Amino acid sequence: MGTSLVVDLVPSAARDAALDALLAHAVDLIAGTLGAYPDDLDVGGELHVSMRRHADTAADPGWPDVSAEHLADGIIVRCGSSTATVDHASSTAVLDLADSFLGIADAVRLFAEAAFTSVHVAARRLHAVHSALVVHDEVGLLLRGPSGAGKSTITYACLRWGMSMASDDWVYAPAGRPVDEVAGYPWRMMLTAPAAARFPELAGIELVPHTSAEGWKVPVVPPADRRHVTHAIDAVVLLDSDPDLQVWRADADEARRRFWAASLPVERDRLDADWVDDLLCRPTFVLQRGPSPDAAAAAIAQLASELARTRATTAFEVP
Repeated sequence: MGTSLVVDLVPSAARDAALDALLAHAVDLIAGTLGAYPDDLDVGGELHVSMRRHADTAADPGWPDVSAEHLADGIIVRCGSSTATVDHASSTAVLDLADSFLGIADAVRLFAEAAFTSVHVAARRLHAVHSALVVHDEVGLLLRGPSGAGKSTITYACLRWGMSMASDDWVYAPAGRPVDEVAGYPWRMMLTAPAAARFPELAGIELVPHTSAEGWKVPVVPPADRRHVTHAIDAVVLLDSDPDLQVWRADADEARRRFWAASLPVERDRLDADWVDDLLCRPTFVLQRGPSPDAAAAAIAQLASELARTRATTAFEVP
């Protein structure tokens, strides 16, 4: 994402070609996600990652039980005996991973991506926004709501309606410049078991371990032709759990209040208020999502189509 990412492999003291090959595979996993972001989303700076492996202990692999210790100028992420030690001042990360941990693709990606976002968010080069982003009629709609508001469920319902997506959970934008394109995570999304149960076609998909409170989630891979690594945000949709399905235009004060009410600690600590105000200069709506994800997706599709026709003039009226 317009940054210099250097990954070094630290050879094992006792050579084991099969296990050392896992280190090389881990680099490929990182390249498949972080390496897919375009250079024109310029974050700047550098992150230097060293990766090494060690023999399992009784605590391994430990996945998905992950903990984080926040330091004065860094963070240590732990899972079993595996650690990711990130130093913000020097923009370095040391990933010391147990052999069995290296065999879990989700775990390796989490450690690498946590190091990447931690360094760049701490340096205020990158804004991380806890929101989904769906695309319909070339209109990008940021879906914003607190944890549990239904972002992933509604994003999947939007896919069923033929829409595209950039992310169901987090989007990322370079800091220090007006909001333009943002980067997402379109390669996979995760649904809780109760959310997935709403969609018959997801029955039978095997649950995978996940770091969430549930401990397990249903993985969904969006169709390749409906993934956007980056996309512009044309409007913001603030999710409300009200059981009466409605869409209405929010004024600036209401938009600002709802946006910050849904923020996580890292957003309250690191997001620039002026940047958020710039984001909310776009047409901003409240979606009372009602009881049906499909009905909510239909309302989002209708809203996007209207915005595509009018391109968000101040006289726009929600039908």
